Amino acid sequence: MKEREIQDLPLPPYPDEIGHPLTHSFRAMPDPLSFRDATMNSTDVARNFLFGTGEIYNFAHPSHFKKVLIDDRDSFSKSVDFSIAFGNGLLASEGKVWQEQRKILQPLFSKEKIDSYISAMNEQIQRRVESWGSKETINLQVEMRRLTLDVLFATLFGEELGINGDEDIHEAATRLQDWFAPTSYPLPTWVPTPSRHRFKKGRTKIRKIAEEMLDEKAQNVSLYEKNDLSVDPNNNLDLLSILVKIRQSKNNDNVLSDEQLRDQVVTLIFAGHETTASTLALSLYEIARRPNLRRRFQAEIDNISPPISPSDLSDLCITEQIIKETLRLYPPIYIIPRESNHELAIDGYRVPEEVTVWLGVRQVHHDDRFYQDPKQFRPDRWNGNLTESIPNFAYAPFGGGPRLCIGRQFSLVEAKIALAIIGRDYLLTHQPEQNQSRGDNIVTIEDPPLKADMTLRLSPEKELYVYDR
Repeated sequence: MKEREIQDLPLPPYPDEIGHPLTHSFRAMPDPLSFRDATMNSTDVARNFLFGTGEIYNFAHPSHFKKVLIDDRDSFSKSVDFSIAFGNGLLASEGKVWQEQRKILQPLFSKEKIDSYISAMNEQIQRRVESWGSKETINLQVEMRRLTLDVLFATLFGEELGINGDEDIHEAATRLQDWFAPTSYPLPTWVPTPSRHRFKKGRTKIRKIAEEMLDEKAQNVSLYEKNDLSVDPNNNLDLLSILVKIRQSKNNDNVLSDEQLRDQVVTLIFAGHETTASTLALSLYEIARRPNLRRRFQAEIDNISPPISPSDLSDLCITEQIIKETLRLYPPIYIIPRESNHELAIDGYRVPEEVTVWLGVRQVHHDDRFYQDPKQFRPDRWNGNLTESIPNFAYAPFGGGPRLCIGRQFSLVEAKIALAIIGRDYLLTHQPEQNQSRGDNIVTIEDPPLKADMTLRLSPEKELYVYDR
């Protein structure tokens, strides 16, 4: 479309449901999910305004995802918030730098390499769940975060975290969320808030942890031959050792600088555990409150003898459906943010240069044009040919296009193993309120309380009982 034709197009509307643009920031702070639902309640395209971000152009149709992530992807860049949180790591980098980083990391997430992690995944998950006592009350989101961080460090970093220690790592790994806290994100970036202070403190700490790990690896690995940047994904080296070897090879300053290497580790620490933890917590939450689903799930995993092997994973069909439905109903990455590099048109609307564009993953996943009873948790909807019948990007929990999440298979394998091990060893039920009757350890409660900043997850305050099976 010609430039003059684009300029004649209307801007996306401000929906009446969310009031005057100057009130949007204050409306979004208490409950950003409800605010977004109201914004996109009756439209695929809408505009809202936040003081800290400015105009936000919201799109929520699979065709919009295809345009932004594939067809016209060079017209968009990653949001500046990514570089604030992750520096120049894989999540935030662009162009040739991103291509080089992706090329280096991709072999380390091949099926063969992920299969080699499965033994350590079993060991770390079993170690974590065995630390729970009989009939002990646990904070499900926190425990799943600890579990996935244990797995991440043991598999990718070759280090075992203390089962009740390493609090500095656990705390720092969660603080990157605080940049996106609903109470501060809508405000200008220069406004000091407690959450931004926690974010900066956590970012400093996690960078220091990354640098210390890399220094330790550098003392233990041998140098590659001159100009040899090849990586054998089938070797026994952990990911950090391989990255350090690449860095130590000569003439590769443009591949991984010291700062880029550190930022890769920071990115892996956060992205490699936070989203999987949310998926596990919400999967277990739904299993715990649905007796029929729980019985089917347990019947399936009772046929599997731990440790879970790569061949066992294909037999966990119900488990896989639970995970897939959790990712649909509660996508951890509920928004895919981008910034426009130049003025362009999307679906008959004008998008100016250098504005924020949000792709609403959650809105598409909840769209009744693609899913029957979309607000209901129904794992069996994935029994048939639903995947083939819905449009591309109607299901996009891991994004799409060239920047499809590099760790998606790692996450799915880990989630399957974790659900199977937890389900075999423990029966989780909701902690009853004082005036509720437990009755066969089942409590009927409302939909899960959700917290949304960088990722969507179970509210940390929610606790469940743990029972030995």
